[in-house]
Amino acid sequence: MSSLVTPSNLATTLGALKTSGWVSRSIHEEMRANLESFIADGRPLSLGVQGYEDTVLPQVETAILAGHDIILLGERGQAKTRIVRSLTELLDEWLPIVAGSDV
Repeated sequence: MSSLVTPSNLATTLGALKTSGWVSRSIHEEMRANLESFIADGRPLSLGVQGYEDTVLPQVETAILAGHDIILLGERGQAKTRIVRSLTELLDEWLPIVAGSDV
């Protein structure tokens, strides 16, 4: 059972979605915009990942800002999964879904 509560102001009809001004963004655009706000607020990208602040994480940030795809290679135990899991913080939490749509 989820403890998340859906905001009541999300559009549920096509008319409400159009009047809300919501615009669909690609994952690259969404992550870039949210990373820019992280940087502006001085928040770290990867909480819980230590030792990569001067090497890997700046390169990941640069790749996201440039809209590149990212491939993480390395031995076991080098925080690849932890880095990828922390990238979900850059995704929007809510997405409006119109009732009756196929999505």
